[in-house]
Amino acid sequence: MDKLKPLSVDVSKVRPLLFGDSYESRMILDHVITGRDNVIQINHGTVKAGYALGGGVHDDDEIYYILSGKGKLQLDDEIIDVFPNQVIFIPAGVYHALDNRESKEDMAILTFWRDWTKNEAYEERIKQWGKSYMTVDEAE
Repeated sequence: MDKLKPLSVDVSKVRPLLFGDSYESRMILDHVITGRDNVIQINHGTVKAGYALGGGVHDDDEIYYILSGKGKLQLDDEIIDVFPNQVIFIPAGVYHALDNRESKEDMAILTFWRDWTKNEAYEERIKQWGKSYMTVDEAE
C-alpha cells in the first residue's frame, strides 16, 4: 500500500450540497480526497430544525455520530431519541430516517460508510458538480 501524506479538512471550507431547506451534506473524506480506494467515507450532514428526512435502506452498514442537536431516528419499527455524542450503528438492510421536526436547533451528524457507490448524496454531488468534493471557493 502506498504511503500517503496526512490530510486535514476544514469542514467550514467544504461546499454543502443542499437538499431543499431541510438538509445540507458535506463530503469531508472519501477516496478522491485521500487518493486511496476503500477508505472510510465521512459525510458531515445538517438536518435543519423543523424538518424530517425521507428514510432509506442501504446494502451496507452505516454509522451515525451525532455532533449537535436532538431529534428522533427511526430504525425499522423502532424510534429512538438521538443526542450529541451518541454513536448509532445502522446495519445493512435496516430502514432509517432522521426527524428534527420538534427541534428549534439544527442537528449536525457525521455519517461513516465504506462504499461511496452506496450513498445517494454522493451520487447527487457527481450529478450536480461532476465530482464528490468541492470547496466553498470553487465555482460550480
